[in-house]
Parts: sequence; structure tokens; C-alpha cells
Amino acid sequence: MKRRIILFLILIGILITLYFLYRRQLGAISFYLLSIFFFTLAANQLSDPLKKKRKKKQSER
Repeated sequence: MKRRIILFLILIGILITLYFLYRRQLGAISFYLLSIFFFTLAANQLSDPLKKKRKKKQSER
């Protein structure tokens, strides 16, 4: 629950930043920032099952 709140606050901060960048005609920077944010989210989601699988294998030994 705490993690979702933090992600929500980060997303709101990014949206505010995007708004100001678009107003200054720097929209490409905002897409770059969003791509970094979503890439890290995807990487975390992909690594979580791998971590659980490794822990399970280690506990079986």
C-alpha cells in the first residue's frame, strides 16, 4: 500500500513537470522521462518473479 502511494506521488510530480515542459515546447524531454519511469516499473515487475524463483530453489537445497 505504501509503495502505491509513493508511485502515485511520483506520477503526479512527473505530470506536473510534463505540463510545464509542454508549455515551454520541450515535449520530447517529457516523453524521455516517462519512458525511464515506465522502464523501471517494467524491470521491477520482471525481476520480482525471478527473485521468488531463486529463493524457492535455494530453500529446496
